[in-house]
This record gives sequence, structure tokens and C-alpha cells, in this order.
Amino acid sequence: MAYAAKFGKKRKKQSADDAWAGEEPAAVAAPALGERSRSRSRSRDRGRRRRSRRERADEEGGRKPPPPPWLADGRPASLDAEVRRFAAWARPTHDERRARRLVVKRVEDAARAVWPRATCSVYGSSDTESTWFLSDLDLRVAPNEAMTFLSPSYAVEELAEALRERSALFGRVESRPRARVPIVVLQDRATRVSCDVSFADDGGPPVAAAPAHADHGDLMVFLKALLRDRDLAAPCAAPFTGGLGSFRTSLLLATYLGRPDPDVGLLRGFLERTAGRRGGGLTANLSIRGVGYGGVDVGRVRRALSDALGSESLAGMLLDVDGLVALREDSSRRAAEACRSAPRGAAIPPPTCYAPLEPAEPDLFGRD
Repeated sequence: MAYAAKFGKKRKKQSADDAWAGEEPAAVAAPALGERSRSRSRSRDRGRRRRSRRERADEEGGRKPPPPPWLADGRPASLDAEVRRFAAWARPTHDERRARRLVVKRVEDAARAVWPRATCSVYGSSDTESTWFLSDLDLRVAPNEAMTFLSPSYAVEELAEALRERSALFGRVESRPRARVPIVVLQDRATRVSCDVSFADDGGPPVAAAPAHADHGDLMVFLKALLRDRDLAAPCAAPFTGGLGSFRTSLLLATYLGRPDPDVGLLRGFLERTAGRRGGGLTANLSIRGVGYGGVDVGRVRRALSDALGSESLAGMLLDVDGLVALREDSSRRAAEACRSAPRGAAIPPPTCYAPLEPAEPDLFGRD
């Protein structure tokens, strides 16, 4: 009693499990995290206000709001059918794919200014059906030099310096030599495509395994858009700031599609499972897959997915449809301009290769 009279009531100590479960009181939240949460809430509120103002203006004018582009031909019979239409609308167009190949060629030219035999290859979701028009390019550079060892931390600094010398082509060049996997982060000025460039290791080029389920790619395209719209995916939130990266999302989706719920559609069933409405949930499934959920704000992800489940259409799940449509049009326009301004044939580079070794040079890579 004396302690309470002098210092006030003791605050109950909170365990880490309660914090990850999203049960922490707002009063004991960390100031930095609370500020980020308030900023994200203000962003979501602005999206809701923009949509409500547009709907009120349309109602006062006596007309219905126009449907989103993927519903121009009418609403499909099911939510999963709408997912397929959305994926067809959001995937990169022919010009966007050509423009991305041009970006790969530019990065490869910058790498060859440092290592004359360097090659640049694409890996990750950029080379699969899970990519959409806002996806980053995951690139891997192989120096192919006759040397015994090249430190990735040293290599990213060398490549970053070569990219900064081409400031007319690349912007926001940032090297991260102390990351677990050293990378160079950059953005192409013409197309606004962001790239993460790493260096090849002794394991050879990465192999992209085809998903076992036919709808995996379509669902991943919409889930990426949903997480970005809710400030839970790059570039709005990096995985280490509480967001859910595409790699973990893909593992969660593959786990669910292996044993989907028969009484509900694929998208709604996955959202309900991940939000914890049907057992299991985010933390359990990520632990089963062996990647863990460290750095993921589980409470935020669950609340965002639960909020999305309150809508019967994809347009209702997304808070800022107009902003997404505007980004789609800007991406298509920039890609078309980049392809027109590029030298003829430069947007489709030939298969990557490097000059054969001279007889006096030893082959340290084990190739014939």
C-alpha cells in the first residue's frame, strides 16, 4: 500500500507472446511503433475519405461510381474468378516486360565496367507468374573472373560506385554490405522499376520451383496488392519493420493450397486461416514451414486481413483503388516510352554469356 501511495499502481509486465499476438495495451506500446501505427492509420483514413467523397459525388450527380478496370465486363460469379481477372490486369504488359529486360541490360553493362565478363540474371518472383507491375526486380550478378574469392560485401560497394557514375540512368543507389545477403538497391529513372542486386555464390544460379497449384500465381498477385494497400509490404513497409514479405506470403499460400477448405473459396479461406478464424493462423503456419515469424507484426497483419474479409469484392478489400489504377497507367506509360526511346533491339538482349577463357587462364569455376 505504501508503494502504491508513493509511486502509483504497478504496471503489469507483459510477455513477448502477448505482444506478438497483438494483445498489448496501447498505453505500453513503444513510442516509435505507436507513431508508425498512427501514421499508417492516417494513411488508411485518407484512402477511406477519398473513396467516400468520390461515392458521395457520384450519388449526388445521379450516377454510379465506375467499376474498377478488372470489372469492366461485369462482376464474375465468385471471388476467385475476380482474382483471376485482377491478376490478368495487374501483371506486366508486353512493353513492361521489355522495359524490365532493358533495365537488366543496363545493370549488366554497369557490372561489366568493373568485371568485363560479368553476367546478370533474374531470379525470384520476377521470373514467375507471381509478379505484378509493381514488383521489384531481383537480380544476381556473376563476375565470372578468374579469381579464387570475391567478397560480396566488397563487390556491392564496387557495383554501387559504377551505378552511381551512371546517375542519368539510375537513382537512389544504396549499397548494403553488412546485410545478411549483401545487396545493392537501386531504381531505374526511366521506368521507376526498383532492383535488388546480389552476387552469385558457389551454389550456382537459383532455381525457381513451379507452384503445385494452378491458382497460386493469381492469388499471389492480389495478395501483394492487398498487403501493399494496407502498408504491410514494400515499399510502404519492409519486412523488418513489421510487414509480411512476399516470400513468407508465398509459403503460407502454398501451405494452405495443399489442403484448402472445401466449404469456401480459395482467397476467402486463405484469409480466414491466416487471420486465425479457422485455427492455425499466421504464426503456426510459418513455424511449420520453418521460416518463423520474427519481425512480423502479427497483430497488424491479422487486423488488416480481418478488415479485408468484411468485403464481398476485391475493390472493397482495397482501400485506394483509384491510386492503384493511376499507378498502373503511369507504369504502362513509362514502359512504352522507355521501349520507344531505346535503340532498336536493345530492349531484348541476347542470352547472357561471357567470353571463353584464354588457354593461359585457369578455369576456377569447374566449367568445361
